Amino acid sequence: MALAFDASTPPARASAAVNPATLRDEIQRLSSRLVRAREFYDQDQHSRDPEVPLDEQLAVIASYSSRLETLTEQLRQHDSGELAAAQVPEQRAPMHAQPPAAPEQQWTQHAQPPAPPAPQPTAPPVEQRTEQPAPPPAAPTTHRPPPPGVGVANPDGTPLLGDAGSILRTEDAAVGEYVRHMADQRWLATNGRSAGADFDVMCNAILAALAHKHGVTLEDERQRLARQVDARYRRDYG
Repeated sequence: MALAFDASTPPARASAAVNPATLRDEIQRLSSRLVRAREFYDQDQHSRDPEVPLDEQLAVIASYSSRLETLTEQLRQHDSGELAAAQVPEQRAPMHAQPPAAPEQQWTQHAQPPAPPAPQPTAPPVEQRTEQPAPPPAAPTTHRPPPPGVGVANPDGTPLLGDAGSILRTEDAAVGEYVRHMADQRWLATNGRSAGADFDVMCNAILAALAHKHGVTLEDERQRLARQVDARYRRDYG
């Protein structure tokens, strides 16, 4: 399977808006990707048969540049103190009027009526039992078969989620998401950083969905994608 050119940019994380170290890491990673993307475009511009269409490469370069400008502006606003948290005014509970006191009831003693005669005991009715048929045994829970064609889903049939909760509907999208994040995590580990446990869970879920679709073990699927992860790491980080 040929390595798909990634046209998506990593979404801003909630912590990046207030963490200058994370913003600088994202800016460094995007700058490296932008340089690589421009180098590939310059090389393919002179090729008669580029692996990725030139217009698609230009769209990726534009998205990287736009994202890089956004992160740089966020870092500038943070350094200048423009991202200070807004103060929420304290709200006092409204005063409620006390309900009016209930008027005092006047009690009048009345004569007690005579007690009714005690009922005579009767024999209980004979209970008739009817045998109910036993319910059928519950069907065992089985995993749904993998989707046909290029589709992909979790082994239980639920949608496969990628970064920022996006739904990965095709196998190519799942492979591209897995390869991109595994290359990023390798770069972070090399520099003594970590992308967080959420990305490990997401990559493992994608790997399990692909292994289930191909009918192989997780380790076999990981080895099958290892070459694509190596190629993506060399392309983005050298």
